[in-house]
Amino acid sequence: MMISLLLSIGTATAGSVSHSNKTQDPAATFEGGCLYRFGQLNVVNLHGTYRQMGRQYGYLLREQLKGLYTIAIDQYFIKKKKVSPETIHHMARALFNFYPQRFKDIIYGMAETSGLTIEQHILLNGLELYGMISGCSGIAAWGEYTQGGPLIFGRNYDWFDGYTPFAKYLTLTVINPSSGIPCAIVTFAGAMYATTGINKKGVFLELNNGLPSGGGLTYSNRVPAIINLLAFLIDCSTMEELDGAFNSTRPDFSFIINVADDSCAYSYEWPPFDVRRRSAEVDGLLVATNHFVDPSWGMVLQEETGFKSTERRENLLSLGHKNKGRIDEGTMMNILDTPINEGGATWPEGETIQTVYQIIAIPSELRLCLKVPGFQNWTTVDLSDLFASK
Repeated sequence: MMISLLLSIGTATAGSVSHSNKTQDPAATFEGGCLYRFGQLNVVNLHGTYRQMGRQYGYLLREQLKGLYTIAIDQYFIKKKKVSPETIHHMARALFNFYPQRFKDIIYGMAETSGLTIEQHILLNGLELYGMISGCSGIAAWGEYTQGGPLIFGRNYDWFDGYTPFAKYLTLTVINPSSGIPCAIVTFAGAMYATTGINKKGVFLELNNGLPSGGGLTYSNRVPAIINLLAFLIDCSTMEELDGAFNSTRPDFSFIINVADDSCAYSYEWPPFDVRRRSAEVDGLLVATNHFVDPSWGMVLQEETGFKSTERRENLLSLGHKNKGRIDEGTMMNILDTPINEGGATWPEGETIQTVYQIIAIPSELRLCLKVPGFQNWTTVDLSDLFASK
């Protein structure tokens, strides 16, 4: 099977990117699923029932799954960080137990073909629970800011520096379910939920930590927000439907979820007790980091709290205004690649928090650009041919 994909691997000049149409053979196939390699990035394309998609995923990524389990669960959390196996098991099970059955079936399917046990898969799925949560940032530009070009969304995924070795296992997973809207998510291998994703209808979303404003209140009896976000992508074809999903769902923790389609972007400030949808600061530019901005909350973030959230937000707003009228992929790459100490939002080398990976989305073109600093330069994936016809 061959598929026409848009492949572009960025050079050292982050702001320039060239596109070339190529017909690329899959690196591997299994039971209707395909694995593609874009540079060092794995792109896995799944089809069928949720159990079938899990089987495809497990087999196609079996080496990556085993490798990440070894370096992350065994070597880092248990041996280096001295997190007890009992603690990890409890946290991972607490996440998995409240998954809707269709998403449990994906992980059950993985365990049938990967060579890992179901318990190992459950632990790997909870990878991001075992360390301290940190901050992320997002910026969307459209209208006058792109001079009539398509809406473009940039996001930094930030975590503590111990997670940076895991990023070489970053995976773009394309889900083509037998029932539902095809979608794509970006996670570490084996993690089945949405912290960044887009569906075939051009609905994009990404998750930021909202703890600095929403606090550490956590509910253990709710379906985890991160799996609800995946359900939103599969079930919502418009921004109106997505808004209904947010207003009908209470999260288990405090988040900021930034969403976009081909014409506008919003930021949902989403603690466990309420939700606010915030519009752009000015028409055509939306920026969100890790604190609530909607004035109706009546909240003010104290200085020196929140992972430099106010500084990163102000820097992105400044860069957005500075580049008004000329924000495209190349400009957005430069914005995301600008470190905090030089007026951007990306964590510089040497900090305990690091920007683990970066994503640019163009919803109208169903296109993602991804970068893993220090491992994989900017790489463009055209999703239009990977999404099944519905």
